[in-house]
Amino acid sequence: MKSEKNHTIIYCAGGLVWRETGDGREILLILSREDQAWKFPKGHIDDTDPGWDAAAQREVREETGYDTVITDFAGFTSYPVKGVPKVVLYWHMEPTGEHAFEESDEIEQFEWLPIRDAVDRLTFMNDKQFLLRFSNDDGSRNE
Repeated sequence: MKSEKNHTIIYCAGGLVWRETGDGREILLILSREDQAWKFPKGHIDDTDPGWDAAAQREVREETGYDTVITDFAGFTSYPVKGVPKVVLYWHMEPTGEHAFEESDEIEQFEWLPIRDAVDRLTFMNDKQFLLRFSNDDGSRNE
């Protein structure tokens, strides 16, 4: 007998936010207040979002205070959360304009880090592996 059970899927979108500095490229990470985990800014897709890319930019703005421009699609990650599949689509982004970060119930702080330091700082292995896809052997971002 075939099972008729469908699983709920959690859909999220986020950004790999990059900036150029005198010492090279850096990526933006956030510290989640709830689980004290370092991760990429991301969040759930809202019914009012016109698309996944817009949801990603909204979430980055809400969590970091940065407006962004999308430069490319980065890819996706998927993993179970309490037995429920979670899919996150990510875009490469660059910050634009002024920054207006404020701590929130969700986000305690953020930090710009060189890619190798970011890999070390990220809490979850799937995030580390995802970021390493964009790293050269010297730790800089692939172009």
